[in-house]
Amino acid sequence: MPQWWKIRRELKRLGNHLLEWPADTTNFLFGTFYYDRFLAHKKTILSGLQDTTDKRAVYLIFPKNGLQPGHFRTLDYLASKGFAVTVVSNLPLNPGQKVAVLPKCHMYIERPNYGYDFGGYRDGILSMRNDVAAIKQLVLLNDSVWFPVSSKTDWLADVDDLGVEFAGAVSNYGIPRVDPDHFRELSFDYRTDHKNFHYCSFALSLGQKIVQDPKFIEFWASFPLTNKKKRTVRRGEIGLTAWILRRGYSHAETLGVHRLAECLGKLSDPELRDVARHVIVLDDSRLKKAKANVILSIDKLSRTDLVNFVLMVAARQGTAYALAYYSVLFLGFPFLKKSPLWLDQDAAKISSLLLGALSEPAADEALMEANDLQLSK
Repeated sequence: MPQWWKIRRELKRLGNHLLEWPADTTNFLFGTFYYDRFLAHKKTILSGLQDTTDKRAVYLIFPKNGLQPGHFRTLDYLASKGFAVTVVSNLPLNPGQKVAVLPKCHMYIERPNYGYDFGGYRDGILSMRNDVAAIKQLVLLNDSVWFPVSSKTDWLADVDDLGVEFAGAVSNYGIPRVDPDHFRELSFDYRTDHKNFHYCSFALSLGQKIVQDPKFIEFWASFPLTNKKKRTVRRGEIGLTAWILRRGYSHAETLGVHRLAECLGKLSDPELRDVARHVIVLDDSRLKKAKANVILSIDKLSRTDLVNFVLMVAARQGTAYALAYYSVLFLGFPFLKKSPLWLDQDAAKISSLLLGALSEPAADEALMEANDLQLSK
């Protein structure tokens, strides 16, 4: 018998695409022109106090509640690694905050909030277009995460150890997706050839060969800006990763998603159950139901079932979200996404729990901000 909920979902999706097609087409064709012609002149560009180096970073911020200690911690980390930072803000800072940020950066760009993080990355990168010959490494970061939230690992040192031209903190769509009710059928086979495979844009590192590729600046100059988030993900995260793969550059990610099945399999029984209980699920009623069922019978499930359940959630939700508890507490992953604090009550509890368990100054700062985020929402 057909699964009618799937048919209804696909019909609804098709209807939405048809309704949005005229606006999406216009936006795709003219979004970048609109920004460059009518919005870009509203940017504020200030020189910071950092000297330039051959290692550059673009740090995109959306400081809705003003600059936080976590912003300065990220900037201090980048400075300690020898990076000259271009801070790009999608919201205006007050004069006092601008004074505070300028000693921490090489350049400050305040721009109209158009194009999400890739719009900000674009302005930051294009501001360096005359310097690319001198750049050996370019890092892209945004403040959708707390970083570094753990001192157990050093992300940029891990990037260097990978020895690749393009590195991310984590990837998506490398793990095969299965229906939540059929997680036992998951066969782990990490691949990078899925049409939606991408490295997440909150932390990316690009090597000298990429930055100095003549097509690199062209990619950003012609990048199709839009104020629709899903389109930005497709054109940005997925589009940039696809561009990297097409041009044959080496690539990898520091979390080691391709080793997740192996790593989860090495956990003790209590640890594995602990990880399964604390996977994060956002805005997916069927996935929430599957998690509830697993928790009810967790002591009866085999280790293989538990590993497959955790992998299924990671595949469907994104590893950076779903496995925050495991990756931060067990692996020392230095990134923690902020949005679960206001998107889901259970996810907020898990995020706050792991921050409290870290017992580090960075985590204490993040926990204070997390409490404010929960209250504000």
